[in-house]
Amino acid sequence: MNTYLYPITFLLVCFTMVVNAQPKHLSQYPNEITRDGHIIVLPDHGTAYIVADLHAHWKDFNQWLEQTKLIDRIKADEDVYGIMLGDAIDYKPDEQPKPPYGDIQIVDRVMEIQQELGENGKRLIYIRGNHEFAAADTYAVMKRHGMNEKNRQAFIHRLYNGINGSYYKQFNFIERMTDTHFDFIMNLPTVVIGKNGFVAVHAGPARSISSLSDLVTPAKDTLDELLWDRSKLVMFGGYTLKHTENFLKILNANILVVGHTPVGLFSPKYMKDGVVRLGDKQLIFSTGYSGTKGGQTYIEIDLAKTYSSVDELTFGDNIHLLYPKQ
Repeated sequence: MNTYLYPITFLLVCFTMVVNAQPKHLSQYPNEITRDGHIIVLPDHGTAYIVADLHAHWKDFNQWLEQTKLIDRIKADEDVYGIMLGDAIDYKPDEQPKPPYGDIQIVDRVMEIQQELGENGKRLIYIRGNHEFAAADTYAVMKRHGMNEKNRQAFIHRLYNGINGSYYKQFNFIERMTDTHFDFIMNLPTVVIGKNGFVAVHAGPARSISSLSDLVTPAKDTLDELLWDRSKLVMFGGYTLKHTENFLKILNANILVVGHTPVGLFSPKYMKDGVVRLGDKQLIFSTGYSGTKGGQTYIEIDLAKTYSSVDELTFGDNIHLLYPKQ
């Protein structure tokens, strides 16, 4: 090769690196559902129906599908999306796991639906929560240490009876998880962003990002914030309204919808219509385990609309009872 070409080649490589390092913006994505690393970008049209924290409640999962007619509508090519905000797995401590196991049923059914729908299967979106993250991480560690189907019970017995046993018992899907489930969970996205400024994650805003690119391939601290964080109103050192505002500003977005934190942990002054509103930018709700008794909710978002405040999400239009009162 001619040595005079070396500087040109070097400059081209540097130019490519600079271009690839530029922060990403929503405007760069096509106006259709798009997966990029840990994020799902939704277009500026259609309707999204959102559930959170099912925690093995198979009945609640099916009630959501029935209420929204989601699968039939996707099959009919309607412009609709279903979003599950994580923590569909693991029984809570006061609920006894028993066959046929609701979390197994939910995960298997989601995989089945996505396969049945073919290309449209991506319209049923399941993002990771802290329980998916922790259960998969624990399963991977046990597998690396030699766990198999023959000795799984012995592994889990030692784990549950160890010094951190009460922590690991939260992630009891490890008792039932298969390698197929593990592969599926490890491939889950973490953030949903709509072109018109709607954002959904499992737990809370990421405090440590500077651009959308930081969500495409999130650092450990960012993942921790998205999956585990709670408001300072219920957790010492938790996120503030300012953190939520900064997070949305960086993404050029307007409202954040999350699950994770039981709505009953908040003062009644934050509760209305079965959901919690923090300021005018964030809504917290639950469809499964941590929803208010008789008041479990799911959320409907018009993706064609630009919501300037979560106060625009109203009961009956956007906030729906999972089990409507007769």
